[in-house]
Amino acid sequence: MSRFDRGERAVKMRHLKPRMVAQLRGQAVTIVYDPHGKPLRGAFLSIVKIVVWVVEEWYASLFQEKKGTLLICDRYYHDLLVDPKRYRFGAPLWIARLIGKLMPQPKLWILLNAPADVLQARKQEVSPQETARQCKAYMDFIHKRRRHVVVDAAQPLDNVIADAEHAINAALIEDEGNRG
Repeated sequence: MSRFDRGERAVKMRHLKPRMVAQLRGQAVTIVYDPHGKPLRGAFLSIVKIVVWVVEEWYASLFQEKKGTLLICDRYYHDLLVDPKRYRFGAPLWIARLIGKLMPQPKLWILLNAPADVLQARKQEVSPQETARQCKAYMDFIHKRRRHVVVDAAQPLDNVIADAEHAINAALIEDEGNRG
């Protein structure tokens, strides 16, 4: 049993990224219902935004997140590589890949995967074809990660949660074993 199981580890959940610059500017967090509805930003502004993202992520990692805290993000920088339109990214993707190498890397990647038609039945933010493309792109991406788990998100929610918890606990136990 890991410290996560026993409730001894602090757990923090975060949507996507730290929002330090947005908070300084007084921007509210908004829900995006049409992620492909706005035009792409220009290359310069797109690059500036992802550089700020990297700086915010490192700052949060080094100074804001308590050591030993389990940080769970429902999206992360690399989502930009699968769906650049969602982030209005208007620069070449090779730049995003290069800058992404500077991003702190998660110790465990968990992909909640379901068939495109199941995802479309739950949420119709993008076309069925785009959903299918993204499903394939996420699978291609996740299989290139050193430590990853694919959870069947088409199963009942309790099973999805149990599978994700099991993956996290296994990773924590492995990490504790490597330190001990």
